[in-house]
Amino acid sequence: MEKDNIPLSEQELLYDPMFAKNPNTLIEDDKSKGILGKIVLKKAAFIIVLVFFISLSMYFSFRTVSKDVYTFEENGTFSDGEKAYMLTEYHGDSREVLVIDFVRDEKDVPDSTKRIREVRKYAVNCNESLSLIYISDTVEIIDSKAFYTCKNLKAFIVDENNPNYKSVDGVLYRCENGIPVEIMFFPVKNPEYKAALKLGLEAPLDHSDSKAFLVKLHDLENEKGTAEEDGAEKNRLQRETENNTSSFIIPETVTVINELCFAECQSLRNVEINNNITDIENLAFFKCSNLKELNIPDSVINIGSDAFSYCHSITDIFIPSSVKTIGHHAFYDCSAVEAVRMECSEAEAEEMDLGSAWRPERRKVVMRPIGVLYNEEREVK
Repeated sequence: MEKDNIPLSEQELLYDPMFAKNPNTLIEDDKSKGILGKIVLKKAAFIIVLVFFISLSMYFSFRTVSKDVYTFEENGTFSDGEKAYMLTEYHGDSREVLVIDFVRDEKDVPDSTKRIREVRKYAVNCNESLSLIYISDTVEIIDSKAFYTCKNLKAFIVDENNPNYKSVDGVLYRCENGIPVEIMFFPVKNPEYKAALKLGLEAPLDHSDSKAFLVKLHDLENEKGTAEEDGAEKNRLQRETENNTSSFIIPETVTVINELCFAECQSLRNVEINNNITDIENLAFFKCSNLKELNIPDSVINIGSDAFSYCHSITDIFIPSSVKTIGHHAFYDCSAVEAVRMECSEAEAEEMDLGSAWRPERRKVVMRPIGVLYNEEREVK
């Protein structure tokens, strides 16, 4: 009997290689399943459902990633009675310069009737393209976590007429009566910016100068290097960055080191904390893995949570008796220290406000506990 004339059940059809060669083979319907008993209709229904769910998934994925460049909210009024606005989110993932002055559209065109007064927490979050952030004279409030983990940020530029904030060599400060009292943000790539200034580049005075500055900076970055003894080729900008900008001195007028101020600044080896600092806030030096020297002055009262966590290169931690509060995990995984040295007695330490796991628990190399020594004296260098 010819194969083409053999009726096949649905189950047999699925495993019959001859069906591919003879598509006209008769199909025996399963009457108990009605019209859906036909395999052709079942396949069509499955494909339709599959396409529907794939389309739905793509739609929601697109909606998730295609966020507006800017989002703003009304936020009170200025002293002159005009409405004020707050920058709530920024998603310009391919732009090197962010200008915070007016409400702007997707093409970056400003509306000069809508001035920005405030920058919200996490407004600029984990941006890897920004190099410069310009802050106008109208900005009165910047949240302590407004600019979180911008890994290529080199400098802040603040309008010279802004009474609340100021930038010095690209570092952002909060001011009182024009005097910096709080160091807000140290850009991760600020050492490169300062190296460029030392090599003769003029600092941009406002956002209109930003493009020309970045063109010259990129020329320095792409400049051909010269061979070193170890075989590595480094250009002038790289040398200046590595040799002369590994340390930072906090101005004497500053009393507070802001949350996340130096977070993930891998280039810093030493930060000189002045004798007027009272507060080192949460995550202030988070993941500064190359920070080697830590000098906490006698003026410090509070050390925040995770203030120095994951600072793997710190070899000595001395806590003066002025410190009354240490947040949780403040020195977590500072694995290069032999012991935490405290100026106060053990009895006095018990009266302190100490967060959970505030000190390193063990050294990675020898896997033994890191202890606490009391009644210690500061080493004079």
